[in-house]
Amino acid sequence: MDKTAQKKEPLMCYFHFMFNEWNESKAKKVFANASCGWQYLWQKWCSYCDRYGLYAAITMYYTDGLDKNLQKMLADAANEHYNGK
Repeated sequence: MDKTAQKKEPLMCYFHFMFNEWNESKAKKVFANASCGWQYLWQKWCSYCDRYGLYAAITMYYTDGLDKNLQKMLADAANEHYNGK
């Protein structure tokens, strides 16, 4: 990351990450330690996309599809992707 670039707000990190970066390999990495398994969460994401379309799925997945711990895993990964550690 360019250290001179202005940091993104955490919410914007999430939306950009889900729209531009989210894929099966990212899900595997982000949710590697999820007790339900990353595959379950990836399938859940795919079902939300089928049901709501990509744009609505981004919001619905976070608000309705994930518990607080999983939300934190995903939000932290998005923030780290754009803003570094």
